Amino acid sequence: MLRLKRFLEKLGIEPKDLGHYLRALTHASSTPDPSENYERLEFLGDSIIGMVISDFLFTKFPEKEEGELTRIKAMVVSRESLGESAAELRLDKYLRADTARMRNGSPAEVSILSDCFESLVGAIFVDRKYLAARRFILDNLSEKCVGLSDMEGPTDFKSRLQELWQHRHKDTPVYKVVEEIGPDHEKMFTIEVKFGRRLLGRGSGPSKKKAEQEAAEDALERDRIKREKGRSG
Repeated sequence: MLRLKRFLEKLGIEPKDLGHYLRALTHASSTPDPSENYERLEFLGDSIIGMVISDFLFTKFPEKEEGELTRIKAMVVSRESLGESAAELRLDKYLRADTARMRNGSPAEVSILSDCFESLVGAIFVDRKYLAARRFILDNLSEKCVGLSDMEGPTDFKSRLQELWQHRHKDTPVYKVVEEIGPDHEKMFTIEVKFGRRLLGRGSGPSKKKAEQEAAEDALERDRIKREKGRSG
């Protein structure tokens, strides 16, 4: 516990009750007791991160419209972004998990690292209240917000679909070649983009990149039609 306390202090966290932080770094695979793993703290931390980042973006960039703020937030709070921040903080070194990857000595999955970042925020909130949690979040994510604010909004369909799914599901769709026909100099690829087992779109083209763009465009159009039907219904 002393080692954990020193680690937290290096992160700028002054713990009152180390038990909260121990739970925040305990994966469900390490304990049969759901009250002793990080899932409840992850739930809390996820909401707090979203609120803090929304407030920061709203205040920091008064000139930006809602769509642009949503785009930046979706990228900052995505699984990949939070997992990257967790890795930079070396949270995996203090993670208690019994997954197959970690038993083999491989790095923790991005999804677990992302969960740990969220659960750590939840633990800070429970232990030190809102201002301490807000300070930790901004110390680690505000630079990403500012960096992404300087980028042009995505114009390609694949990026637009990725950001939409990160915003809705905190995960990205997967592209897969389902057909490849023709000689090498005249190949035609057909690609499907899926989220889990759900088919989002399908596209074809003379290169995988072109087919992916077509599939993403099809997915965005299907999603638009579905939403319009929902509003009219």
